[in-house]
Amino acid sequence: MDLDLPPEARALLDAVVAIGSDRDLRGVLTRIVVASCELTDAKYGVLGIVDDDGAFTELVPNPAVAAEFAHIHEMPTGDSLLGLVPRERRAIRIDDVTKHPAATGKYPDRHPPITSFLGAPVLVDEQAFGHLYLGNKRGGVPFTARDQALVEALARAAGVMIDNARAYEQVEWRRRWLVGTREVGRDLSGRSRVQDALDELVTSLRELCDARVVAYVRRVDGLIEVLQVAGDDAAIPDVIDRLKSEINAVLDTRTPTRIPESPGNATLIVPVHTRLSGGDGAIVVEKAHETPSLRGVMLDLVGVTALQLGLILDRDQALRDRAQLLVAKDRDRIARDLHDLVIQRLFATGMQLQGARELDPSELRGRVDGAITDLDVAIKELRAAIFELAAGPRRPLLEETRALLGEYAVVLGFQPVLRITGQVDRALAPDSITHVLTALREALSNIARHADASSVVVELSASSAWFRLRIADDGVGFDKAIVTSGHGSDNLATRAAELGGHLEVTTAPGAGTTLEWVIPVVG
Repeated sequence: MDLDLPPEARALLDAVVAIGSDRDLRGVLTRIVVASCELTDAKYGVLGIVDDDGAFTELVPNPAVAAEFAHIHEMPTGDSLLGLVPRERRAIRIDDVTKHPAATGKYPDRHPPITSFLGAPVLVDEQAFGHLYLGNKRGGVPFTARDQALVEALARAAGVMIDNARAYEQVEWRRRWLVGTREVGRDLSGRSRVQDALDELVTSLRELCDARVVAYVRRVDGLIEVLQVAGDDAAIPDVIDRLKSEINAVLDTRTPTRIPESPGNATLIVPVHTRLSGGDGAIVVEKAHETPSLRGVMLDLVGVTALQLGLILDRDQALRDRAQLLVAKDRDRIARDLHDLVIQRLFATGMQLQGARELDPSELRGRVDGAITDLDVAIKELRAAIFELAAGPRRPLLEETRALLGEYAVVLGFQPVLRITGQVDRALAPDSITHVLTALREALSNIARHADASSVVVELSASSAWFRLRIADDGVGFDKAIVTSGHGSDNLATRAAELGGHLEVTTAPGAGTTLEWVIPVVG
């Protein structure tokens, strides 16, 4: 049979059903505010979301008056009248705000005037998720005890629905993370595929976290290198400089950290553990957008991404170590075979000479001279081959570059940022590597003498056809129309042209200078 419920109970049930029909957390919060305003006939309603320390991080207003709140660019401080609800953790009803002793100070600019007030905490598992504030009951009358009872009941029900919506959002976020990363690293055959996998991983992470920048950085010999970037490329030097001490602290302690930036935004720095790859690494997620439900899980899932990235790096290094081991074993085999060949040839030559004892002296002399000549040539060739096999390779380009940047950090007064794209260690012949290092040294010397810069970004990138050295500083720059030569660029341009490449200089007074020195990889 139908129960004849009081109008207040029916209205409350209808509000709960309406709120529970939405699985999106933002939708649930908006419905809570709308239902509260409808139940109490309030003109203004806002749900203030707080963090673990009780500070307001976001405001969800009643959509009917949202435009009036859009111009207020201040978060409540939690003192004065708004602080009564969180301090007392109970509903507060005030008939005339202007006469209440807690109503001190003034409202922010463009805040609508409030006369009557009703507020209640919204608790999730006995912890404050936010506080519901209602203002100005229509008709100019105060809020009633009935209004307060309805809002208290709605706040209790809202806590359960918010908890469910948060759980749903966390599950959905994890699902999106799995979808975005499940294919990453499936095919790691070849160095280029490894780079593609790492690029895809940081790009997926940036989209998922709605961050300004996501970067994988590595510290080698005190130098912080930027290996992968997704987002605002131009912001990387400032990001690394601003977060340098935090990055080093994370790398030293191997402990993830969360740095609050602004309401709803935080920077996450998570270490990347590797067993085989050289250098300590970290993922930097700068200014990630955090909803209340993701605040506790985002750092954990970034940590899982860091683990995945570390496994990709270790697998790549293991494959490269295996290839080098096979080459070393093959070199040892060849060297051993050559030595065996020398011994056998010497033995055969000795047998020939031994059998020539009874020959005529003139014939014997010719045979001995011929054997000596043959053996001398063979020994020289085999010695050269064995020396070539035994000789170790020269230091890779990246090691030389790091050493050079470390040297110039003292001259410049700051540590340049190094970015790497592609297989730079395998792209160039040894002679070309020497030219690259010479060009980099000359460019850094020019910056030290002329630029008055506070940051420098050095980028090494390699494709199938070209190798690019890019040096960008934030110094004083110069007018190319006036300064047609000098600033050390003439030698750089000549060196690039001799190798079949070119130099491009981009600069303007006060806008810094960017040099792009490009040569063919077959140089």
